[in-house]
Amino acid sequence: MKKIFRIFLFCFGVSVAYLGTLYLIQDYLLFHPDKKYQSAEDISISGFSEVLLQASDGTEIMTWYHKGDEEKPAILFLHGNTGQIAYLAPAMLPLSDAGYTLLLMEYRGFGETPGHITQKAVVDDAALAVDWLKNKGYSKVVVYGYSFGTAFSSALSNIRNIDGLILTAPFSSLSQLVSEKPVPFAKYVLKDSYPSIDRLKKYHGPLLIIHGKNDELIPYHHAETLFENAASSDKELELLAGETHHSVFFENKNIPYILEFLKKFNQPLP
Repeated sequence: MKKIFRIFLFCFGVSVAYLGTLYLIQDYLLFHPDKKYQSAEDISISGFSEVLLQASDGTEIMTWYHKGDEEKPAILFLHGNTGQIAYLAPAMLPLSDAGYTLLLMEYRGFGETPGHITQKAVVDDAALAVDWLKNKGYSKVVVYGYSFGTAFSSALSNIRNIDGLILTAPFSSLSQLVSEKPVPFAKYVLKDSYPSIDRLKKYHGPLLIIHGKNDELIPYHHAETLFENAASSDKELELLAGETHHSVFFENKNIPYILEFLKKFNQPLP
């Protein structure tokens, strides 16, 4: 009996240590920031200016701003869990070339933006970015998220009156995604579940979801689940055969669908 009890204590101790370690290191597993800042000039991109937005706690949030045509909506872009703005910006050029105003927002802890990334921090900073665009005179703001940025974008749609939402390669929730990975019990120690599915049940505006059917990181059934549960009556789902998590964004495979979706927000000049 004592032997069984010792075995139980050992297994219990190992389990606690395993789960405790997962809890402590999960931010390092989830987020991979590039901390050496690169400007638009560093990567030979023109037409963008740096704008620092000051958060309520005094933190200065780096953004890249491109002014587009007045009759078209402004687009706030939220990137994934790796790199920095400079890594994602080249894939956004087809939208700026098409005349759309862009605001690319950096996360805390990425580039030279100070602080530590959390769901609340990113969503609060993104709300500040929406307010900045509105104060600049943009009557219509569309939020566009890629990969992990789709979770932040979905959450933002519940606290700001945005005109449209674009999600490329989204997950229904981080807890669901993690439960599908070979990391036992990890979903039980997540600091945030990032429940995009719950956010979309409360968002009623125009919605476009795009996903590669060969996505090796986030299976496309997550996009199907989000689409089925979204409350919007104006929603579109595009599942792209042969496209991966990388190609759907970095090879601009999603751009034709985004440009078509954005047409509904364009206003003819008087």
